[in-house]
Amino acid sequence: MLFVRIAVVICVLVTSAWLFAKAASSLKFSRINMVSAIFYFMLVFNFIGGSLIYVGFRNHYLIQKVKQETTIDSAYYSFAYCAIMLPLVLLVVKKLFDGFTHKYAMNIYVGHDIYYSGNMRRVQALTFGLLMLCTLSTAYVFLHLGYFPLLPMLTHRSELNLLRQSSNRSFRGNQYVKNLFMHTLTPFVSYFAFIYFRITRNRIWKGLFAYSAILSVVAVTYDFSKSPIITYLLGLYLIEVVMGNVTDSKRFRKLVIAAVVLILFFYVVVLDAGGSLFAFNTGPVGRILLTQIATLFLHFEAFPSYHAFLKGASFNGWMSVVIPNAAGIRSGRVVMTTFNAVGVENNTAGVMNTFFVGEAYANFGVVGVIMAPVIFGVIIGVAAYVIPRFKKTPVAILAYVQLTLQFLTIVEGGFVDIFYNAAMLFLMLVVVIICFVSGPNTRSCSTQVQRDHWFA
Repeated sequence: MLFVRIAVVICVLVTSAWLFAKAASSLKFSRINMVSAIFYFMLVFNFIGGSLIYVGFRNHYLIQKVKQETTIDSAYYSFAYCAIMLPLVLLVVKKLFDGFTHKYAMNIYVGHDIYYSGNMRRVQALTFGLLMLCTLSTAYVFLHLGYFPLLPMLTHRSELNLLRQSSNRSFRGNQYVKNLFMHTLTPFVSYFAFIYFRITRNRIWKGLFAYSAILSVVAVTYDFSKSPIITYLLGLYLIEVVMGNVTDSKRFRKLVIAAVVLILFFYVVVLDAGGSLFAFNTGPVGRILLTQIATLFLHFEAFPSYHAFLKGASFNGWMSVVIPNAAGIRSGRVVMTTFNAVGVENNTAGVMNTFFVGEAYANFGVVGVIMAPVIFGVIIGVAAYVIPRFKKTPVAILAYVQLTLQFLTIVEGGFVDIFYNAAMLFLMLVVVIICFVSGPNTRSCSTQVQRDHWFA
């Protein structure tokens, strides 16, 4: 039986990788794009751990909560279906667009010249104004929290779980200021400043980027999360790739090293967990490979055995006109309440988010599993294959990178975020404002010139 399961894992991995390679045009790290980034994200955070659980590794503390072997099989086969169907749908969308316009190829797009605004003073003033808005929003959030988030990481390490929940679910200030203007807009503006700095090498843009980078790190760590900093660094790397400034995998290796250092710093210094650093179940390796995907198996265990299918209740309440049961009840919270009621009662536990098919199953059962990768694939495909067909501008680069990061978040964040994402709509509005203020793109910059300057 073990050999059969191993054979299934190999077949799923090979098929999925082949389809993703076709859909992405390349899986090279030096040419990473929206599609290939999703593949590697699924590989690291979902496929490896899910496969280990499927073939027999059941010692993880979350997997031990699963009582039925059929749950393991159902969850893994659902994930395997998504791992194959998602790139297949992407490939179909790619072929459809190639049939109507010129063929998509990231290798060609990254080599295009960049056209940027000639109204430089106006763009700089807009960026400065947005940064001031981000600064005021960050100050507002910290005042309502009552502390500077980085300090408790070193002085109140035993209370981090409680503080993390108070900074999210128990936050008494305006949620839109915290989530949109501080947490979402700040890194977005930082990326915009970075793009113009890389194009112009201007000191003003350098200063704007330096300040926005520091502010971004502070803003995304307000709830003591590790992954947002890594996501921020990934965004900078993606910008470099799209601009055509990456010629090999050296910088990707540096990004991986930086991510490892940050994770080790968090576990050793912040959590004081040096003794369990190499523990497969509780250490960082287990957290990355197993914990992320283990919650998918708990979704299949919880529904419908412990809780009836939500039938659309996870959608925002304002969508009740279309989905009668919509009430904003996220499946991750239901699963957390089911398997960690004490943590929820003590306000030290949040949600058990998982691979997006988990929430689709929690709401609509098998139908949700079947439809989720199809819907997600169409939406990703439209963004991945349309944006590179437009003129290469700072706004186009910014939109492509930001959507990539948003989709990576949705892969692990939940199925309903595909249909409504306030952060994405908010950033689209900001993009429109930037385009209006910037005016027409009148200057061009050769990618080769920028690459030479960077390595000079």
